[in-house]
Amino acid sequence: MVLRAPGRRREPRRALSPLPARVTREELSAAAAFAPRDFGEDPAGPPPESAGPLACAPLATLRSGILTGHLGGPWLGGFPRYVWHRSGDTVVEFRLTGRRPGEYTGYELHPSEWPEGLADHAS
Repeated sequence: MVLRAPGRRREPRRALSPLPARVTREELSAAAAFAPRDFGEDPAGPPPESAGPLACAPLATLRSGILTGHLGGPWLGGFPRYVWHRSGDTVVEFRLTGRRPGEYTGYELHPSEWPEGLADHAS
């Protein structure tokens, strides 16, 4: 059984959200930074990434997702917690790292994990 504080609501995960007033996608894009995922000291680590958006140009991919408006809340420190970039049949999710404002890490999503409405938007 899961107990939650009464009245506490979270925005649904993986849902597109509107841009707040007085915020521009261009400003968000310019301020965003990419940080590779840290998998710790495991020498085997995860399998190497295939040639995809994250392997080629992760910062450009992140900024493209912001400019396209594929953003998801909640907004923390002036940045959306999630940014998505779609290229054909591939969606990359970027998530705030919490280390510095505007710093994101990213990973590919399975089609069943895509945010609602993103399947209708081609980049």
